[in-house]
Amino acid sequence: MQPEVENAWRGITEHWEEGDRHQAFLALVAQHNCFAWAAARYKERAGDAIADAQLDKLRRAAMATMLATATAHKRPEKTPYRSTMVVLISLVLLAVFGLICLKLILDSRPPAVTNPAR
Repeated sequence: MQPEVENAWRGITEHWEEGDRHQAFLALVAQHNCFAWAAARYKERAGDAIADAQLDKLRRAAMATMLATATAHKRPEKTPYRSTMVVLISLVLLAVFGLICLKLILDSRPPAVTNPAR
């Protein structure tokens, strides 16, 4: 944890009733992005009106930070059964190629010699 944030927390615990210290602490937390640590500190004092109010402010600030820094993530559109179609087309092309080769082999053979004079 950042020493600045820890020192600010110590100052808050010594002067708990001063709202300005809580505001300055929230600004430091946002600056150093340590919302979870700060929330854990306030949760140690759960039930206290000031702690509960600050937890709510922390939650809203964390959500705002998350939404502000989020990047749009667009999933690539997938064609259903794309790999299956590729395999099927490959097999059909291979079968056609095999039949063409077989036809060429059979057509290029010399004619069979038959012995009709016997």
